[in-house]
Amino acid sequence: MAALDPKAFGDDNLIWSFHSYDPFLLTHQGAGWAGDFIPYVTGLPYPLHATPRAGLEEAVERIRDKIRADAPFHRRAGLLAYLDEQIAALDTEKEMAAAVAAPFVRIEAWAKTNGVDPADIMLGEFGMIRQAWGAATVVPAGERTAFYRDVITEAEQRGFAWSMWSYGSDFGVVDEFGGRKAETDIMEMVRELPAR
Repeated sequence: MAALDPKAFGDDNLIWSFHSYDPFLLTHQGAGWAGDFIPYVTGLPYPLHATPRAGLEEAVERIRDKIRADAPFHRRAGLLAYLDEQIAALDTEKEMAAAVAAPFVRIEAWAKTNGVDPADIMLGEFGMIRQAWGAATVVPAGERTAFYRDVITEAEQRGFAWSMWSYGSDFGVVDEFGGRKAETDIMEMVRELPAR
């Protein structure tokens, strides 16, 4: 969206929408359809800094072990280096906050540059995976709730509307797979938000 020129559309009656799944390392843990790296990444907490350093290192070491055991030989060194780079970029409170805020900062700057009212901007999709299809690992409800709260806060502080992904399935906030109910934590947090 930040590459669009609103003047090129010749219409003031528009809602501008963007999606955000930053930081992808945490929002897509275990997703087999998300490239050759993310399927190995499971068990990382949100936010990383909320876990004692020894616990975080144990989680990262389990991912390293999966990569060493299952990744194609020619990809292992690159995947291991990328994992370390990603963790290092997110393991402090300041870095994590910046990663979550980054897309909002870009869109806010775009809106100011182009004279777009924040009320005309919608975060049309965001979320954190609950459980990848066929995977045993489930991201704890409290961690997912913290992520959703942080993203909603970023959107609302800027006057953007927002919509969560998804009702059910791997990102489900109401249902998980097969119509089974997901944990209620996220929806309870949303219900408690002050009316806008």
